[in-house]
Amino acid sequence: MMMKICLCSLGILLLSESVLATPCKISQSVYRDADGKGFELVFGVPKTGSPFLASATIQHSQQDPLYRFNLTQANGYGSISLLWQPKTKQQIQSFRLNFFSPDFKSATPVIFGREPQAPKYAFITDLGSFDYYQRRGQISDQTPPQIVDMMWVHDRCVGSN
Repeated sequence: MMMKICLCSLGILLLSESVLATPCKISQSVYRDADGKGFELVFGVPKTGSPFLASATIQHSQQDPLYRFNLTQANGYGSISLLWQPKTKQQIQSFRLNFFSPDFKSATPVIFGREPQAPKYAFITDLGSFDYYQRRGQISDQTPPQIVDMMWVHDRCVGSN
């Protein structure tokens, strides 16, 4: 009986490791905050008919979602940006999105969607100060903590737990 339990446990462990190791593109990825505050950056397909390359959502278990973005890439240089537009559509805020390899070398894809797999780390420029000014005075024990300028770590592919 103990042998069956050990073999079953080993099989589940190996299966979960293989699922975690499965490469996926950025647009199919979930990144978690490196600070361990419970934030997730979830990428997905853009709305039908949208000119954007992907969508991205920052969520937290205490308040879901915090921000929804559209992902775009500049022609020529290839920089990737997240565009935030509030429901009132009065302003558009743009954030540069940079990716890094496990050894912290630049891994931002020149052409989005052609990367062999999602890079290990991501950083969103100026997101911390933006979040501070958007939610200051609203943070309490029932809301997520401030996002701050943090690294994001590739956690899994969309659809895997």
